[in-house]
Amino acid sequence: MWILAGLIGSILLAALIYLAGQKGRLRVDRSLEIDATVEAVFDTVLDLKSWPLWSPWLMHEPDARIDYSDKVNVEGGYFLWDGKVIGAGKVTHLEIRPGRAIHQQIEFQRPFKLVNQVEWEFEKIGTRTLVTWGMHGKMPFLWRFMAKRMESVIARDYELGLALLGGYLNEATAHPQLDFIGDEELEQFHYWAIPCNGNLRQLEAARRSSIETLRSSPASQIGLSLTLYHQFDPLGVQFQAEIAVPIGDNTPLSNYRQRNFDGGHYFKMTLHGDHRFLPLAWHALTSHCRLHKIKTEPTRPALEIYHQDPAEVDDSNQQVTTLFLPIRK
Repeated sequence: MWILAGLIGSILLAALIYLAGQKGRLRVDRSLEIDATVEAVFDTVLDLKSWPLWSPWLMHEPDARIDYSDKVNVEGGYFLWDGKVIGAGKVTHLEIRPGRAIHQQIEFQRPFKLVNQVEWEFEKIGTRTLVTWGMHGKMPFLWRFMAKRMESVIARDYELGLALLGGYLNEATAHPQLDFIGDEELEQFHYWAIPCNGNLRQLEAARRSSIETLRSSPASQIGLSLTLYHQFDPLGVQFQAEIAVPIGDNTPLSNYRQRNFDGGHYFKMTLHGDHRFLPLAWHALTSHCRLHKIKTEPTRPALEIYHQDPAEVDDSNQQVTTLFLPIRK
C-alpha cells in the first residue's frame, strides 16, 4: 500500500513539476483584407449583436443563450453566451478608439475559467480594410501543456471568423458558407486514384490537374470527382491522399490505381465557396464533432466531393463541396 501511494505521489509530483515549467502563454494574431470601408467593418465588430451572424464559435450551437448589455457598442458593453456545447463566457468592450482599434476582455466560465485580452485593429487600404484580430493571455495551470495546440486551434478559428465577417459585410466577396448536415451512411464504390501527398494547400494545387487527367481517360465515370484523405488530421502538416473518380464495376483496367472505398458512418457538411476555404471547412467540421462529442474514426478515409469544376462557375461562391468525416456509430 505504501509503495503504491509513494508511486502515485511521485507521478503527481512529476506532473506538477512539468506543468510548472510550462509558461502556458497564448498569443494569436490573424489579419485579413476585407472589401468594405473601415467605418463599416469597425461598426460591425463594435456591434456585439452582429457576432452570432459571423462568429466561428456560435455556429456550432445556434440555440445557445445570448444576453446583451443595454448598450453593446460602448465601453463596458458586453454579451454573455451560455451553451451546452460551446460553454459559457463573456466578451466586454474595454477601450474603443473609433475607426482604429477595439480592446476587449474575454472571460471563459466553462469548460474552464480563463480571462484573456482581445485586440482588434483596423487599417484603411484604399477602399478596403485590413483587419487584425488578436488575443493574448495564459492557459489555466492544469491546461498549460495545451497552450501550443490551443494557439493553432484559435488561429484557425480567427481565420474562419474573419472570412465569415468579410462575407457578412460584402456578399459578393469570396467567403465560405458552412452547413452542418449530420450523420450519413455511405455505400462502397470503386474508384481510380492518383496518389497525392502534402499539406492541404499543396493538395489544392495538385487537385485540378489530377482530376483533369482522370476525367480524360476512356472510362465509365459514375460519380463526382473527390479526394480521399487517409488518417486525416486538419492540424497536421502532411497528408496521404488520393485524387479520385468513381468508376463502374465493369470499367476496363487502366494504368491508374484501382481502389475500393468500403463505405461506413460519416458526418456530412457542405461548403459553399472557393476551394481555398477547404482547410478552414475541415477545421470547422472537426471542431463541430469534438464539441458535440462525436467520436471520429481516423483509421478510415475522410472524403471531399466536388460538385462543380471551378472553371465552370462564374462566381467562386457558387462552388459546392461536400465533406465527409468518418465517425463511430
